[in-house]
Amino acid sequence: MAHPAHPEDRSRRPSDRTALPVDVTDRLLWALAVDVAAAHQPGPDGACTNLQCRGQQGPCWALRTARRAEQRARRAATLAPPPSPGPAAIARGRAPVPAMPRRLTGWFTPAHPPAPVMRPASVPGAVPPESRLDRRPPVAASAA
Repeated sequence: MAHPAHPEDRSRRPSDRTALPVDVTDRLLWALAVDVAAAHQPGPDGACTNLQCRGQQGPCWALRTARRAEQRARRAATLAPPPSPGPAAIARGRAPVPAMPRRLTGWFTPAHPPAPVMRPASVPGAVPPESRLDRRPPVAASAA
């Protein structure tokens, strides 16, 4: 599907101008892979022509990733049948279930209480009260 600003016949995206293969299972991934692969083709000297990959020889990382994504977007050519399970033992009776613990510990609750936070004792007179930045001025002073 072409972008509304660009009609079908004038689309800038290679994926819009290419027919969707029958075996594609993820259309969005396939279209993105085709567009990225078209933008990252190697030039005559073997380096990627895209400015983002300046100086990279051979297929750049983006082109290799786009090729891999295009393969992943398609259905596998031959689907191997799932391995047949061996003879399974028939379960009989009931399995023992452990009793619920009295106190749940683990992900949300700590196993041990947190250690107390040790704060240094304040030294009286070390900082004059008027120089403290975290204190608000008295209400009477702000009303005047």
